[in-house]
Amino acid sequence: MNAADIPHDMRFKFGPNLREVPMNKMDMLYGMMYLQKQLNDESLEEAEKGKLHGMLGTYLRIVGELNESKRQLNQAIDIFRSLDRKQSVFINQMRLANTYQWHNDFDTSNRMFAELIETAENDGDYSEFKDFVYQHQGKNLFDQEKYEEALHYFRKALELQQGNRNKELIESTETAIETCEKKLNK
Repeated sequence: MNAADIPHDMRFKFGPNLREVPMNKMDMLYGMMYLQKQLNDESLEEAEKGKLHGMLGTYLRIVGELNESKRQLNQAIDIFRSLDRKQSVFINQMRLANTYQWHNDFDTSNRMFAELIETAENDGDYSEFKDFVYQHQGKNLFDQEKYEEALHYFRKALELQQGNRNKELIESTETAIETCEKKLNK
């Protein structure tokens, strides 16, 4: 299942603090109920369960249910570890680091992002995730008001995104850079 398969509006935009904001919070809540119902299907394969837990954890973070977000993302990580799906573990660890960031547990988010960056930079199996990790580390640093460092990571992400990523992703990184520059020029 993908987000487009959910019969509710799961879209979000980025607010002035670079965090996702649901376009329709009520519909997103209904969409999360739909995902939870899918998880109750006993015939689901483990990989699909892991994917649903990861999606649910992400949406829970967006609506501010941070403890439940952590629980769902940890379930996704456990499932993908048991299946030896290392890239899926990596993606959900990045999502979990975002949840710790939103919870203002920067000791944990900083440690997790440092590990994720090291993995993406040093293991070719994860190099395709470098731009995502850089962008999310930028947002993590932005939340800590470390704007110079955040800008450094946003620029690294944009450099990698040029020419090989979708337009929406590039625009979101450019917005992050502009927002960061505005903070620095105050």
